[in-house]
Amino acid sequence: MSGVLWSVAVICGVMLLADLWYRWFASRRIQKVIENVPTFAAVPTPQLSDCPTLDIEVETEPAVRLQACLHAPRDGRDIDEAKALVIFCPELNGSHWTALHYCAALLDAGYAVLAFDFRCQGTSQHLDHYTPIHWVTEYELQDITAVLNHVKSDAQLSSLPLGIFGVSRGGSAALIAASRFPQIQSVFTDSAYTTMSLIRHFMYKFSRFVVPDWFFSRLPAWHIELDLKATLRRSEKALNRTYIQLEREARVLQQRPVPIQLVSGSRDSYVTPEVTQQVADAMGDSACVRIFDRAKHNKSRDRHPEEYDQILVNHFEATLVADSEKIRRAA
Repeated sequence: MSGVLWSVAVICGVMLLADLWYRWFASRRIQKVIENVPTFAAVPTPQLSDCPTLDIEVETEPAVRLQACLHAPRDGRDIDEAKALVIFCPELNGSHWTALHYCAALLDAGYAVLAFDFRCQGTSQHLDHYTPIHWVTEYELQDITAVLNHVKSDAQLSSLPLGIFGVSRGGSAALIAASRFPQIQSVFTDSAYTTMSLIRHFMYKFSRFVVPDWFFSRLPAWHIELDLKATLRRSEKALNRTYIQLEREARVLQQRPVPIQLVSGSRDSYVTPEVTQQVADAMGDSACVRIFDRAKHNKSRDRHPEEYDQILVNHFEATLVADSEKIRRAA
């Protein structure tokens, strides 16, 4: 009997060592995949000479300088008479000028838009020790915090209803910000994703670069999840940063619902409709989804400009302006 137990123990030990070796091997390869995702194309947008630019400082040691631009409504209203203020968070490798493309309908409808460049993007300060990739980190949330502090300190802006609009990684950051800052009353995102949903999608899409398909197809889902989480920890340590998992942050939004409109394209090969639905499921009942037919990543407005603009304006009209009008009448 002792011989049988010994044999079982040896087999279990060998299997455990084999599994540990596989996790070490796979996590190194998966790390290369998630840190070298193909670059999403940013929308080229011309700059305006008459837009008041802002220097916003992030309260770190040393301080980081962000470049921003405050766009006034185009219907003749002054900033303090705008229907609401919408903070615009650009995509990775995009700049605050892309707000002129995505937010054109908001400006025409009487909204003010405060757009900014995340650190190491556009004309914001670039840092030697940080190269941003597709996954939201605490650095991006520090940047949004600085923008919100600027809004709070500005008498023209602080009295306006506040929404946030983000594209791709900027959309993911916007959702995280909404979970942390109750002053954000409404969210609109284009091609947003959660860290785990997109990494999981990339893993299944590019698994052949990690292990042969015949082997990967036999791995249980729970094992793959553990591998992905181990890879994230390895990447965080290697790049000296902390990735924010929106799935965890979203629990706050389930308890304190914030109106959320998610849009993406049916032909988006990165943030697929399935990924967008997973984001909506994580957000809870307050999230609505609109998938634009034949649109690729970040291209929904290019494919369907009139419908896109209508959904954008209607969302903030219903969730910012209507509520503020009720409060004003009650007062």
